[in-house]
Amino acid sequence: MQMSMVQPVFKLELNHKVTPGIVIIARYDGTHPCLTASAGYDKIIIHHPYGGISSGRAQRSQAHGEVSELNVSQAVVALAAGPLRPDCTRDMLLIGSPTQILAYDVHDNSDLFFKEAQDGVNVLITGSFGKSNDMLVIVGGNSSVHGLSWEGNEVFWNVVSGRVTSMITFDFDKDGENELVIGCDDFYIRVLKNNQFIMELAETGSVSCLSLITEVRFAYGLANGTIGIYEEGLRLWRVKSKQKAIALQWSGESLACAWANGRLDWRDGTSGRVLRRVQMRAGSAAMLLADYRSLGAPDLVCVSDRGEVLGYPPYHENVGFNATTKKVPSEEDRLAITELLNRKQALMVEMQHYEANAASEDMDDRPATGMPTNTRLQVAVTPNDDEGCLDLAISTNNETIVRTALVLAEGIFESGETLARHPTINNLRSLVYAPLKPPRDVPIDIHIKALVGYAESEQFHIFELTKHLPRFAMYRTAPSTLSKTKSDNFVTFRITERIQRICIWINQNFLLDEEVEIENEDMKELDMTFLSLRDKSQLNMNFAANGQVKFTTPDIGLAGDLIQSLAIYLNVGDLQSMAHFPEIEEKLREEMENASQVGETRSRLAAETAEKAQLITALLPAAQDAASYDLKEMLDRYKEVILLNEELLTGCHVRRATQEQAVDSLKNLHIILRQAARLRVGKYSKAVIAACRKAVQDNNTDALIKILQAGNC
Repeated sequence: MQMSMVQPVFKLELNHKVTPGIVIIARYDGTHPCLTASAGYDKIIIHHPYGGISSGRAQRSQAHGEVSELNVSQAVVALAAGPLRPDCTRDMLLIGSPTQILAYDVHDNSDLFFKEAQDGVNVLITGSFGKSNDMLVIVGGNSSVHGLSWEGNEVFWNVVSGRVTSMITFDFDKDGENELVIGCDDFYIRVLKNNQFIMELAETGSVSCLSLITEVRFAYGLANGTIGIYEEGLRLWRVKSKQKAIALQWSGESLACAWANGRLDWRDGTSGRVLRRVQMRAGSAAMLLADYRSLGAPDLVCVSDRGEVLGYPPYHENVGFNATTKKVPSEEDRLAITELLNRKQALMVEMQHYEANAASEDMDDRPATGMPTNTRLQVAVTPNDDEGCLDLAISTNNETIVRTALVLAEGIFESGETLARHPTINNLRSLVYAPLKPPRDVPIDIHIKALVGYAESEQFHIFELTKHLPRFAMYRTAPSTLSKTKSDNFVTFRITERIQRICIWINQNFLLDEEVEIENEDMKELDMTFLSLRDKSQLNMNFAANGQVKFTTPDIGLAGDLIQSLAIYLNVGDLQSMAHFPEIEEKLREEMENASQVGETRSRLAAETAEKAQLITALLPAAQDAASYDLKEMLDRYKEVILLNEELLTGCHVRRATQEQAVDSLKNLHIILRQAARLRVGKYSKAVIAACRKAVQDNNTDALIKILQAGNC
């Protein structure tokens, strides 16, 4: 890592505090860039170094001559900008509040549209999506995404199973059409194409930021401090920090990252190795790539939460930054030399250990560092019904013992991604167990590092192994003596595929004591029952000779995962199904009823609030007029104003609680709709989403239940 000091090419102070993550750079006049940020609950600041803004709403800030303040009536939770109008190249400012979206023309001081967002607003971006080249406003809510035209009309809508936290658009599969990459707080990165999801990437934390690198690469950051790069759906590398990544940008030939504590670093795009590092005086609020100096080349614009703005040129490995050469070694250089000396010392100690082990092979007595050359580390995974988990058995093949074992896996352990097993001196054995409880049905690679030697050894050998855990490892084969429970929860569909391929799919995706094999060539049917280690529920899979398939399980999410996994393995593009989940249908009715009641309550409260506000508006002038002729009447009027104001505050708290209830109901409803769509594949899944959207808008619960059962038939 190069540790020389990096000097910014420009620096300025906004003299306003900045809300992290709500910062953009836009060209409101079509030419000059303006930094725009949220500077509090309902205040937006616009930095315009190339001239003032002729706007009636934006007022000149008293704290900075080149900054204007724009006050809105609601909390600012998201900002975006883009050339929305087809007849204009100027950027339009998009302001997202918890339940509303405003498209505002800063240059002309006019509104493009004002839109209610029932599912809330978390993320706003602009970009083209799908077959259309028109610029859209894409809104990420609490459990859905939808696109709006420049006039505010809905273009597309879809549901996700978590709160949307980040989005980008680019040509993910290189077919000439932009796809939408969505990051959610349910630890998934999803790719939406033509309003249907074509890929889901499981991660280990809530996705906090996404950034485009090239046509096939994008960078991601998680709330737990992990950053990395994906290429065509495959992760190239990832690293983890104690700090949270605020923003990622591809700068020159490296990935720049702004961390919550104000640290900025540039990393190699192929390995994640740190190339440069600087420290801001305050925490990071944003990092953007823009030609803010209007020189024809973009700079890395870094903004702190205290309003400091620093600009850095793109970093190139061969050239580096234009830092001043120093004859006297800096503190960073001395730290780098110390790090290299420590590595040299560690390598020398390791070499001494190897030499001691090699010399011991010629001795009759076994020394403390010796070990048989045929020593192997063995790993096995077995279900544990009593504990409801999987037991990872780590053992050796001879009299050596496992002194310590480290198990590294993503998203399994509650305390992190590593589990350590360190038996006491009295309990040293050649076998060590580690419990595994995957919370989600996703394939996992488990990395094991073990120290192996003898009980009296002072030095140990390190063995490393990787064990693959299949997607449905938490479902064990049911014993033959188990009686099948009758269940009304099932999904059926038809496929035309040989039973041999079905067996291969089962062997690859389930953890079996013995692989499923075809007894004879005439066998065309298969029936298997599994038990969930999580809740002891049964899963029955029946494959009939006529191609009819039936999955019986009380978990509609599991049924959808099985169908999606089977469709991907068999390369099935479109698949229709019939489903019957009575409990889910009843829950769907309850959520629709709750959403309807909450909507009526919100409308009533809004009307009452407007009425009280009008009364206050009328009473205040009356009280002021009464001050000149009747003090008692003035006091009575002010008492009425105070009472009405208290009622308004009480109504505000009720509206807030009602809004939270509405968000929860919509989220639960959208999760059910998402599960219904995952019971189908391809065009049938897309049709389910479109039909569900219409049924929700029409408040048609019966239509929703019919869609859940039969799709959009």
